[in-house]
Amino acid sequence: MGRLLYGLAAGCYVVFCPKYIEETSPVEVKGPLGALTQVCICFGILFPFTIGMLYDESANLTAADVDQFILIIFGIPILLGVLQLLLLLTVFRYDTPVLLHQKGETERLTVLLSKIYKGTEVADRLRIIEDENKVSEAED
Repeated sequence: MGRLLYGLAAGCYVVFCPKYIEETSPVEVKGPLGALTQVCICFGILFPFTIGMLYDESANLTAADVDQFILIIFGIPILLGVLQLLLLLTVFRYDTPVLLHQKGETERLTVLLSKIYKGTEVADRLRIIEDENKVSEAED
């Protein structure tokens, strides 16, 4: 059951995070941020395997050693996940600019873009979002 939940959470992360990054980040950094997400996923997979290699199966491990191993492997990702969730629910409580544009909430979109960009760039970014939505609507 644990593997199922862990796999489901990892799968959701791999799908939802790049989409959220794509919709919220400036055009200039979308590519690098998307690539950074994939690199972090790879290191997240590599880290437990590396820790697992430190524990030799033939060694006589005490219950405390096993508990410590489980805490490291599962505790750290759980803490990071809870931290991310809390930040998303408290600090970063924004709809994405794309979603606001699709809803037609131009006023909220302008306020959000003014938090991300300097005053002179807001109109340019609004036009870019409109152009991207026109392209995606034409493809659908």
